[in-house]
Amino acid sequence: MNPFPAPYPTLLSDDPALQMALDTAVSEALSQFPGLAHPFRAAISFVVVDQTSDGLDFRHAGLRYGDSYFTASLAKIGALYAAYELLRSVNAVAGEVTTSQELFTRLRNEFDLVIDASVQAIAEAPGLTRAQRLPKYEQIFVTAPAAGALACSFQPGFQDNLNKMIIKGSNDTAAAVIQALGYSWINGALNAGGFFFPPAATGIWLAGTFTSSLPAVRIPSVNDGMVAQASTCFDMANLYAHIVRRTLVDPGSSNFMHALLATSASVGDDPSYLDFTRRPALPPRDFGVLDSKIGHAPLKTAKQFVVVFQDSLDDLDSLSALGYIVDRTIKLSQAGP
Repeated sequence: MNPFPAPYPTLLSDDPALQMALDTAVSEALSQFPGLAHPFRAAISFVVVDQTSDGLDFRHAGLRYGDSYFTASLAKIGALYAAYELLRSVNAVAGEVTTSQELFTRLRNEFDLVIDASVQAIAEAPGLTRAQRLPKYEQIFVTAPAAGALACSFQPGFQDNLNKMIIKGSNDTAAAVIQALGYSWINGALNAGGFFFPPAATGIWLAGTFTSSLPAVRIPSVNDGMVAQASTCFDMANLYAHIVRRTLVDPGSSNFMHALLATSASVGDDPSYLDFTRRPALPPRDFGVLDSKIGHAPLKTAKQFVVVFQDSLDDLDSLSALGYIVDRTIKLSQAGP
């Protein structure tokens, strides 16, 4: 049995008018903040979320959005996604068995060979054992009777680690989540889902624990050489668009992921660098940040935006310029011709 998902479609479509608004905003920021590096340093994906008669539409513009950057804690969203993708696949088997022992035996027999062969760079990495590459099912899942079979949910300890990984930004709990899921599952799910592309080694990649508790498996980045946590702005924005659309894994899983990111924005230990309400040194802007890691910003008209940025410096001028660019792009894109 193949536990991996079919590729998710790309929801983001190029919008020349939005691109012009973003380019104009960046040009204005370079004039207003003379301390900024020329050309503008950060990579950006800027997405307008439109409600249409057929559902949500995602219009995209960006700067260097196809380049893979060392992305640090942003890559933890890849582990969050992979956890819920594994829960979906495990429950497909749980609905066919009646005991936990039968379930975990079937998972090891039917899933592990496929998972271990899914990412060649990880399967061949020195210093990683097979057990370290694969999911630890008993550590992740608890079973309960359901309609003559079983249903799985996350073990309380695993769920707590998942929550703290996103809300607290804790590296120790991220390491526990990553070790339980295994590099091969995390990156196999990202690859199968269409969020990582092995031939070019671009997309979302997470093969390090943030604590060096396991050997890292690295890919090239444009800003930091070989790295164990990487992403393009575009692929992270596309993954997040599926959360907004409630099509990442399934509606319930998308809701849980969205709730964790929203909680992180409001009370998490690491506020967004666009959130002037939680970082008072930043100048006020006419947007609000609803989800951490990725800015999700509604105006008074209820228009929503997804912004992913990487490789920005964190001095006041750079962060003020980022806020200006987001604010100005929103206003220019809504002004009409």
